[in-house]
Amino acid sequence: MRDFLRRVLNTEFLPMSEVRRIKVSLVMIFLLVMTAVTIPFSIFLDYKAQTKIIVIALLLVFFLVMVFSIRWNKSMLAMHLTIIYSVALTMFYTLGSATLYAYLFFYITLVIIIFYQEIFAYLVYGGLVLLFGIFYTIIHQDGLVLTNDIPGSAYIYIAFLIIFYFVFFIQIFLNEKFYTDLNYEWVQMNHVVDKYQDHILFYMDIIRKEMKDSAFYEDLDFQKAADELSAFIYEQFNQSGKDIINVLDLYLYIHERGIEKILENEEFSISTKKIANRLSKYLLDQRTEMFSMIINFHTKFRQTSPYKENRYLYDIESITAETDEQIIAIALIYLYLSNEIIGLNEWEEMNKVLTSEELDNLFLSPEMESFMSSNHLGFFKDNYELFKEHLSKKKK
Repeated sequence: MRDFLRRVLNTEFLPMSEVRRIKVSLVMIFLLVMTAVTIPFSIFLDYKAQTKIIVIALLLVFFLVMVFSIRWNKSMLAMHLTIIYSVALTMFYTLGSATLYAYLFFYITLVIIIFYQEIFAYLVYGGLVLLFGIFYTIIHQDGLVLTNDIPGSAYIYIAFLIIFYFVFFIQIFLNEKFYTDLNYEWVQMNHVVDKYQDHILFYMDIIRKEMKDSAFYEDLDFQKAADELSAFIYEQFNQSGKDIINVLDLYLYIHERGIEKILENEEFSISTKKIANRLSKYLLDQRTEMFSMIINFHTKFRQTSPYKENRYLYDIESITAETDEQIIAIALIYLYLSNEIIGLNEWEEMNKVLTSEELDNLFLSPEMESFMSSNHLGFFKDNYELFKEHLSKKKK
């Protein structure tokens, strides 16, 4: 219970699947309490005793199905089941009674659907609840209207229900858009980080070769430490740690030969190829998950400049509002791109730069819209010859 409460309080750090699972658990608790509290009042509903017993038994079975679905990590299925359960409970009480209290179950069901913040579920289930609520109010308006209500107050109930539905539809839509934009920015940032890490790996290899150092995985101290540590960990779960040594040898051999050659080699068994394929994401000489983890871990302990509100803003207009500073920023971007070394040239020398045509295409590509507005790009086009004459890399 303590662990569950801790996860509820820290949902902002959990993946969406885990958040959905927690929401389902909370809704199930709410439905269980609501069912237990309201079932005794079912004796006043306009049903036969046999019908009441059958419906209550079916609700109990349905609730058990929800419990098993959440235990089997079928959180999406469990979410739909909880919504269907709440709709069924609403129909049970509203069809058996024509009172204002039964009318309130429409709001309870809508609140449950709103709690999930799933726009598709809200459109489908919420829309059905809304239509049924309107139909119910029109049919049973005599039972809903109190003696001191003004004429036509039943339509006020309908208006409130419709307004309630559409207000939260707008809220869920905006929330969905917000998270979609965040996810898009996250994907963009991941692409940027991937490129940075590709460059880091590339330049690390160039620097290592220039310094005539051996690769990290060839270091004897590293191999010895990995050997002893892997054997020790393996022995904690098995009788002997000898088997893992063969896996470690294969891991080092993959670095020497390359994963593609091992997978293409018919002399290796299928089981060996499967292990090699599983080990491929831990290679140190490629941009693998292991390399990303090491770089991310390393950067955690590097000192960064003090936080500024515009630290992660790339748009020039967001960084400065001064026109002259924006022009300088455009010039600096062009100057950087025209002089930045991007790899090896045809003579295997580390001095390849973008050609004039490649630079122009890059500067006018859609990716540059993250940095410059249409006004900035228009300024660049109007003054293209000046940029090219004064800021392009001079050919020796």
